[in-house]
Amino acid sequence: MNVLIAVENDAGLDSKLDSRFGRASYFLIYDMDEEKIVSIEENKFKNEPSGVGLRTASFLIDSGCKVAIGARPGPKAASILNAANIKIVTVENKTAKEAIDWYKQNAAL
Repeated sequence: MNVLIAVENDAGLDSKLDSRFGRASYFLIYDMDEEKIVSIEENKFKNEPSGVGLRTASFLIDSGCKVAIGARPGPKAASILNAANIKIVTVENKTAKEAIDWYKQNAAL
């Protein structure tokens, strides 16, 4: 299962979680089964004047990820993600690795 993590930089698993969802600097996609990074992509929507959360939600759905880890998306994006059965997990002040470890321990919550 792949998860999307909103991060501030392209430092692999040492990347710090971004405090924003739609305007996160990068998106790290991690394969929980294989325990490896699938990709790290710069967020091409982060500087758009509006609709960023919706575009990010569409990107997340298209990526095939089943979970979004990090900052809480806005209400419109959250609604789209919920309708697509994508779990939203809010985690703050961690690295991508710490967030993955936290999710593994608390996935049933």
